[in-house]
Amino acid sequence: MTRRAHTHRTRLAVPVAVVLIALSAAACSGASATRPTGTSHPTVGPEAGVTSHYGRVVGRPGQPTTLAAEAATRSYAVQVQAATAAFVASIGALRADIAGGNMATARTDELDAQADYDAFRDLERGNSVNASTLDELDTDVVPGETFGGLHAVERDLWSGGPAAADAAALAAQAPVAQYLLSHLRLGPEAIASVAVDQLDWVVDTALPYSQELSSHLGLVDVAGTVDAARQAFGDVAPLARLVAPGLTATVTSDLATLEVDVTALGPPRTTPDISVTPAQRLAVSQQLDATASTLARLTAELTPYGTAGAPS
Repeated sequence: MTRRAHTHRTRLAVPVAVVLIALSAAACSGASATRPTGTSHPTVGPEAGVTSHYGRVVGRPGQPTTLAAEAATRSYAVQVQAATAAFVASIGALRADIAGGNMATARTDELDAQADYDAFRDLERGNSVNASTLDELDTDVVPGETFGGLHAVERDLWSGGPAAADAAALAAQAPVAQYLLSHLRLGPEAIASVAVDQLDWVVDTALPYSQELSSHLGLVDVAGTVDAARQAFGDVAPLARLVAPGLTATVTSDLATLEVDVTALGPPRTTPDISVTPAQRLAVSQQLDATASTLARLTAELTPYGTAGAPS
């Protein structure tokens, strides 16, 4: 497939790596893993209760933008917790079905687990060691060396290998990601930036280069990651409609079009990579890029709005 030129957009740094490193250290020391999200919340003086960002006062508790920003952080935290819990459950089902010799069902479990992982893949980039144990490709290691995670189990189920052992190792590692990400709290700007990065990963990696090298069902990653980006946008949308209603409406429309385009490619769990034509890949890539570009513009509008601390 011909690679399309990227539309230029400013990539906003999401402090996920810093958060995960700090969380790992806190877990070892017993310290609290809660972190502020770039805002302050004075507790004394005439300005007590004022939410500020980079020294700029942007609202008081009770104002619509402040409440919407706090709700976005809470909603996204719940979304991440649900995704990691679903991932752990899918891995448990996968391991049980492999142990019982139910390989056809285990294949479905593996595809479900892959879609669950795609929902929080971008958040794992700050912990490369943990990420490699969950979703490593054989191309990520030196030829002849073993690799683990979802793709090792995928290889086992579709091409042959030690499925029981690989599933057991994956089942031991999945709760680690669940624990680390259970403490994650992001402000609206960071949440929207994660959604942009998720769309970019699909257009740069998942769509042109299938990650499912044994099952050849790469649309699982495409559909799962696009859906995760849509949900992240949904978390910040109430605030975004207050801040930039026109731009928010455009992103909403773009995502709806993108969802239709991805659905038209075929059912993710049964559509082989080879059946997706170059023309289809190009059309979806262009819509992905356009949607990500518009969402990046909206993300910039959310810069002043964060949460006062990190609600739990």
